[in-house]
Amino acid sequence: MIKFQRIVIGVIVLAAFLPAQKKSYWTLEAFLGSAKSIATPLSIHQYGEERIHLIARYNTRPFVGSPYYSYRISKWSKNRSWEFELVHHKLYLSNPPDEVQQFNISHGYNLITVNRAWLRRGFIMRVGAGIVATHPETTIRGKTLLWEKGFDGFYISGITLQVAAGKKFTIWGKFFGVLEAKFTTSYAVIPIQDGNAYVPNVAFHGLFGLGIEL
Repeated sequence: MIKFQRIVIGVIVLAAFLPAQKKSYWTLEAFLGSAKSIATPLSIHQYGEERIHLIARYNTRPFVGSPYYSYRISKWSKNRSWEFELVHHKLYLSNPPDEVQQFNISHGYNLITVNRAWLRRGFIMRVGAGIVATHPETTIRGKTLLWEKGFDGFYISGITLQVAAGKKFTIWGKFFGVLEAKFTTSYAVIPIQDGNAYVPNVAFHGLFGLGIEL
C-alpha cells in the first residue's frame, strides 16, 4: 500500500506540469473521512459450535490504526465519467457477545467499485458496483484467525453497491477539492478460525479530499 501511495503522489506531481485536456481528461482524487454503519444482522458459524446471531453495531474509528480513506481515478468526457474507486471502510463490533473476544475488520472492509458519474446542477452524481475485499481480525471462543491465510490476510468476500453526490471546488490550476456524501450497501462472508461469519453492512459516508485533472 505504501508503494502504491508513492506512485500516486508521483503521478500527481508530474501531471501538474502537463497541458490540460479540453474534450476529455482524467482525474485522480484522494480522500479522508468517516462512516456511520447502520445496525445489521451478524451470523457467526464455527464448526461444532452453536451459531451466534445478533444485531451488530459497529464503530468506524477513522483515525485509529489504518485510517479510513479512499482513492478514485476517473475518465471524464462530455460531463460524464467512468471510474475506479477504493473505499477503505472499517468495522469494529461494539456489542460483542460473550463468545466473541474480538471482531474487527479494520484493515479494511474495502469497497472496490466501478462507477458511472455525471454532472447535474453543479453536483457530481455517481452510482457504482463492485466487490468487498476484507482483512478480518477476529477471535471467537478463544480461536484467533491467522493472518498468514488468504492473500496476505485479505479475502475477496462479497459484493457492494454505492450511490453518492459530491461538490467540486477549484483550488488552483488543475487542483481541486471535493466534498462528498455516499451511501453503501454490501454483503460479505469472512473467514473466522474454524468457520465463517456473514457480515452485511449498510453505511452512510462523509468524505473530503483533493484531486487533480490530468
